[in-house]
Amino acid sequence: MSLQMEFDLNEALKREEVEQDVLDKLRKSDIPSMPDSITDQLLLLFYCACEKDFEVTKQVIKNYYEHKPNALEHFSKRDPDSAKIKQCLQNQMYFYLPVTPNGYAVLYHKLSNSKAGNYMFDEAIKTYLMAIDSCLYTQGPRKGIIFLFDMKNVTLAHLTRISIRGIRKFFFYVQECLPAKLEEIHIINTVGFIDKVLSLIKPFLKADILKKLYMHSATEDYHTLLKDKIPLSCLPSDFGGELDSCEKMHEKHCKELLQMRDFFLNEEKQWNPSASNNNNNNVIEAAENFSKLDID
Repeated sequence: MSLQMEFDLNEALKREEVEQDVLDKLRKSDIPSMPDSITDQLLLLFYCACEKDFEVTKQVIKNYYEHKPNALEHFSKRDPDSAKIKQCLQNQMYFYLPVTPNGYAVLYHKLSNSKAGNYMFDEAIKTYLMAIDSCLYTQGPRKGIIFLFDMKNVTLAHLTRISIRGIRKFFFYVQECLPAKLEEIHIINTVGFIDKVLSLIKPFLKADILKKLYMHSATEDYHTLLKDKIPLSCLPSDFGGELDSCEKMHEKHCKELLQMRDFFLNEEKQWNPSASNNNNNNVIEAAENFSKLDID
């Protein structure tokens, strides 16, 4: 069961100035729920995400493996060749940009279809989290990750598709479990009802993350606004950048996700024993439904 990522571990260790001994020590630590099959690459991602604080790293690893069984709607059946994931990829864009000169990873997301009925919220979150993993899989540890959300094509009807439970679980994961430091969140092409969107997400954002939330209207010059973090060399042509169009970058990323299919399926087997047994679909469905319950 291979869970090796694409990025070069030795290069990353050297770049991040981390000794192999640190990863060995983490592996030998008593971290609840951490599987023996965790790779040195993932350990390094966690360690760098936690700014090389050993004890914080242990806690985040624990959070990561304990959260996933409680959010099966976001982490089970992450098959990029499945009908549900394909549906998301056909109606939404997900892709990562090149590492910026300042050393940041950037993940872009937009609805490519404005029809609210085509938006499946939990499946969209699942696909977004897969996109994050694909970014880390390829680029390895970086100074931080920037989320770039494009609100073009978002309507009020889309808000009726959102679940508070899903929002809560998503933001808990990216703030308390993610093997990357959440550097900033930029929302571009903001809409007139942005206040309603913010009222949904603000309760689940930590104070330090809320300070890193930036909003940009459709009339603003993105290059001027983002130049300190995302230069033209790292932006799609849709925003005056030097890269391919968003559509072409999304198409390329869809192919990358398919190439990672074995990785996604094997990753689930680390923490979800049912994933190893194809005959347990009913058990998995029941567990997913239970995980969606809001218990006061």
